[in-house]
Amino acid sequence: MSARDPEPGTVELSGLDGASPLGFLAALGTLVTLHTAGERHARLRWKWSRVWTPGIDGASATETGRFSEIVACGLEGHDVPPEAEARRAAAEQCVGAAKKAVSDKRGEIRKRGLKGAARRAAIAAEVTPLQDAYQRARGAWHQALAAAVPRAELALGNRIDCTPEEYRQLTEALLAGAGPADRDTLDLLAAFGTDARVNTRTRSIEPTPFQFITGSGHQFFLKTARDLLQKVTVARVRSTLFEPWTYSDEGLSMRWDPVEDRRYALMDRDPTRPGNEPRTVWMANLLGYRGLALFPYAPRRGRIRVVGWMDLDDGSVFTWPLWQHPASVDTIRSLLALPELTMCQPDRVALRARGVVGVFRARRIRVPPTGANYKLNFTPPRAV
Repeated sequence: MSARDPEPGTVELSGLDGASPLGFLAALGTLVTLHTAGERHARLRWKWSRVWTPGIDGASATETGRFSEIVACGLEGHDVPPEAEARRAAAEQCVGAAKKAVSDKRGEIRKRGLKGAARRAAIAAEVTPLQDAYQRARGAWHQALAAAVPRAELALGNRIDCTPEEYRQLTEALLAGAGPADRDTLDLLAAFGTDARVNTRTRSIEPTPFQFITGSGHQFFLKTARDLLQKVTVARVRSTLFEPWTYSDEGLSMRWDPVEDRRYALMDRDPTRPGNEPRTVWMANLLGYRGLALFPYAPRRGRIRVVGWMDLDDGSVFTWPLWQHPASVDTIRSLLALPELTMCQPDRVALRARGVVGVFRARRIRVPPTGANYKLNFTPPRAV
């Protein structure tokens, strides 16, 4: 058997590269999806074969077509009735109108040049009722959204900007029906944020650092995940997992692939010209989204920590390990949380003793670094 041949009983995901943030997240998402689809014996490991290739052991099917069917079935969300989607869209328009009314009234009061008590009285008499109306509209929107999403965690909204109360309400509703074998939705909520940390300006929870899209170009994190669920096909899953990526899909990107850093200085052509639009791989992004279930967001020592992330002088950094022995979902949770990974220079001897054969790191960057119109990207990864 050559080094490139798959081992007996193993499915080699030859389309994925563990040295890429998106490739790594997609491999985790594949295992999580298999696990929630009933493939409880599935395990993930990595092998060097020109690139770091993930392998799945213990799946009930090893033929690529049947394997892709199982993954695609696990990715698909619930069907949304057309009338529920119509109610959601109408409620979302009401929220937008109510929010604009608050903003317009605040601007109008500023133009009056009121000061001190007169300004506070105007805000209390004119802005506060509009804020109350906005909150009622937002509550009605969340109710309509809960009935019109293909997966329950998407009821948070278009992006992770819900209030602690909204986050807690959804989490408590899902806790009642969750168990050890059905927890991926709660795991995703735990990865999105926590009600223990609130943005004092917006009164919303602070989102996971994996939320790279927050509205620039009318792209939103959770809405993109919702839209990607409508793109699931067996053929797309198969090509993502087993074939070289052709980047033929337009839009609906989570921006976790370093090649999507399309600054003019990094390209041989103008990235804004027609025909040079950014392209991505839809199912890789959706699988990566499902992989976030293994990266919880929780308080630690007075601060909020996200598994795999650390703050350095030059910004936030994501570090991930690759391991050689087949590991279950629960084992991978432990591997991702190893303290050695958060060291500036990881202890390779200690990691090797745990079966970790490679560690990669990529920075999260803001392009451009200043201004309101910016995009978030990963830098090309480096081995550490």
